[in-house]
Amino acid sequence: RLHCIQDHFCSNMFLLESIVQVARDIKSTLHSKCLEMLCNVSRLPGNTAMMTRFPGMIDTLVGAGSSKESMDRIWALRTLQNLTSDASSKAPLATSTLLTLLINCVTSRNTDEQHAAMATLLNLSTDPSAVVPITSTKNVLATLVYLAHNSDSTSEIRLMACNALA
Repeated sequence: RLHCIQDHFCSNMFLLESIVQVARDIKSTLHSKCLEMLCNVSRLPGNTAMMTRFPGMIDTLVGAGSSKESMDRIWALRTLQNLTSDASSKAPLATSTLLTLLINCVTSRNTDEQHAAMATLLNLSTDPSAVVPITSTKNVLATLVYLAHNSDSTSEIRLMACNALA
């Protein structure tokens, strides 16, 4: 059953476009549910490459990652974490806009937000094509060094920061 969803969800462009459109509309009562749907569908490896390249997807996730609503930020960050687990998606996602969002979120007070943002940074750091954007985007390296040595950070965050720097 899961395989069926994987094969058909992202191949239905109208459905995906509709979900992205509603997820982008913060006035919609279904906005957060659409972000949750995108997150859950992005967990299926067969969907990640297409989702990364789908028009408006990343802009929608970056916008939701800056939302005032905590759950919107978490759904967006978890979706980005899933998308960056795909090797072909890392280079297109390693942009200064996304890296700046991740740095802002990894220093938030919300633990779920921190973990999702740090895991996304770690995923991006494993791709050689992401080295230039990571090193040239303001505050990325400084924040990773800070998190790696900050005793107030959780041990998972410190370990991921060290691995991202390595």
